[in-house]
Amino acid sequence: MAATALFAAIPAAVRLLAPGRRSFHAKVGATACRAWGRTLCAILSIRRVVEGRLPSEGVFLVAANHLSYVDILVLGSLYPSVFLAKREIASWPVFGWIARGAGTLFVDREQGKDVVRAAREMSDRIALGVSLTIFPEGRSTRGTAILPFQAALLEPAARAGIPCWSASISYETPGSALAPSATVCWYDSQNFPRHFVRLAGLPRVVARVRFAGDPVVSQDRKTLARELWAQTTATFIPVRQT
Repeated sequence: MAATALFAAIPAAVRLLAPGRRSFHAKVGATACRAWGRTLCAILSIRRVVEGRLPSEGVFLVAANHLSYVDILVLGSLYPSVFLAKREIASWPVFGWIARGAGTLFVDREQGKDVVRAAREMSDRIALGVSLTIFPEGRSTRGTAILPFQAALLEPAARAGIPCWSASISYETPGSALAPSATVCWYDSQNFPRHFVRLAGLPRVVARVRFAGDPVVSQDRKTLARELWAQTTATFIPVRQT
């Protein structure tokens, strides 16, 4: 809680001390999110194993499969970016604080008009020079397979012509008899406090992130969705269910 409050306060303080500098605000928020992710991963004993080419230069978009709110900690710890997350997270007492402070974009994916609004905000962040991380499946799963990617969420990247990287995430829980699908994966609107307590009780979590060797660049959002999904599926390790 203290770490979350600290990293949520940094972007807020910068906005007060340097009003009007939107690009600077956005980049500070993305950097604070990375520091927060690293800190929480250390506190929760989450070891990150990264394979492939980690994106590091210029403005880019990362499209990943979605298993849990833990994905935000893991990916957020690897590079500075702004996330696109579901609207409910904004009201959460822990993740919501840092998410709002870091400039996370929120979307109600069941409302078509809200996806259009979120796409405009994504384009705005790209124009400010900030990278984006999205979960194009549209919801989290238990980790048996990857759902088709929603092309609408990739429209801003297609329009801007920025490189898009695929990332597959999977989890292991050494030292625990319980499957990671039950302790790390968070889906079907499970009770968040109860799940977080179960997660925090694990002796160790291994998060395996696999990036593609090269990014995808296309001005066609459907092409982006199709190729990024194919890359992510090719490197995905299904999560242990039992």
